[in-house]
Amino acid sequence: MIPARKNFLGELLVFGIARRSVWRAFHSVHMRVAEPLPLPPSKLDAPIIFYVNHSSWWDGYLAHLISRQVYNLSPYLMMDEQQLSRYPFFAWAGCFGVNRNDAREALKSLEYIVKELKQKSPCILWMFPQGEIMPLELRPLGFHSGLGWLVRELGDCYIAPVSFRFDFLREQYPDIFINIGKFTRFRAGEKINTRKLTAQLEETLTLDLDCLRDDVSNGRLADFETIVQGKSSTDIVFSFIVEKLLRIKPKEA
Repeated sequence: MIPARKNFLGELLVFGIARRSVWRAFHSVHMRVAEPLPLPPSKLDAPIIFYVNHSSWWDGYLAHLISRQVYNLSPYLMMDEQQLSRYPFFAWAGCFGVNRNDAREALKSLEYIVKELKQKSPCILWMFPQGEIMPLELRPLGFHSGLGWLVRELGDCYIAPVSFRFDFLREQYPDIFINIGKFTRFRAGEKINTRKLTAQLEETLTLDLDCLRDDVSNGRLADFETIVQGKSSTDIVFSFIVEKLLRIKPKEA
């Protein structure tokens, strides 16, 4: 497995790349939260696990964006080992490698992050339990069992579902909609059936995803806050330029 090699400048670099890339590719990013963090970031007594649907290449960038811009917490992300080998600078920002084709190696990655989280709270771990990019509307989501195992072994943690959705609305560029669900507190010593817990978490995220789809489709967007205002459509830019030109009065001879 490939460990994370966190450093502050590396995190800033990846955050900058993520934010600029999202700004260039999307009209805007909107987010709503079911509830605030259980405690202020500096006073968190346990790490946070966000488990997310994995439907696009952009998911990792969004995780970094939310971690730093919204919560000001240091992130960890589980990343495919081959991809991390190709882009090793992501390890500076908390990405660590996992080989899902080898069960023993995958277990090493989980054991590694449990140790890291116990030593370096407060922080956020982003998990994509589907294991690979899958179609947004695919049901069932098909979670791997590692998420339930991780919660059991970690003991003390807060966990919440996060839904990512990408939609074209009335603009040239797509919009991103993010929903962060309610936090559940787990404590060391709890008896946890990992398979049952994984199934429960999958059901919760499925319900949140379906609710997000329905809200966006029906224009119920009042609860969302725009966290990134991206590129304007060509017609908006053109109209702005024309309006400015029309305001310019010719000089009198």
